[in-house]
Amino acid sequence: MYTYETRDFWEQIKTPGMSLKCSSLYLAQFRFTSPHLLASGDGSKSATIVGDVYIHPSAKVHPTAKLGPNVSISANARIGPGARLISCIILDDVEVMENAVVINAIVGWKSTIGKWSRVQAEGAYNAKLGITILGEAVTVEDEVVVVNSIVLPHKTLNVSVQEEIIL
Repeated sequence: MYTYETRDFWEQIKTPGMSLKCSSLYLAQFRFTSPHLLASGDGSKSATIVGDVYIHPSAKVHPTAKLGPNVSISANARIGPGARLISCIILDDVEVMENAVVINAIVGWKSTIGKWSRVQAEGAYNAKLGITILGEAVTVEDEVVVVNSIVLPHKTLNVSVQEEIIL
């Protein structure tokens, strides 16, 4: 038997939802160790930021968007006007169009979330479908709602889904 002692936080990742919880822990740690990495904004010249939010320098975020708490936005992502993001991970080259909402979700590389669409979940980190996950290059068309679902890569959703795994 071996032990490893650490003074940092430690969390076991058994479900995809735990990735969101761990992201939240890292963002909270950045507040003390690397505050320059966290975004700030009041909605006047940049997006409104609530709580801990990381935005990659190459990402484009519209000033009318509202982000946080616990949001990570990766390289070359584009967040449109009026978008609302809460407790989510947005990976590289994702586009979240105007007035779209993303809550308790992981959005895969090169995915698109259409205008007035919602990608959300209840946020039960240990549940199988406690968060919504969009795989790589998933397109959620305008005004589509995706709730507590997992969507595998290279799919287009033009109808709303709830508690489904889209193969």
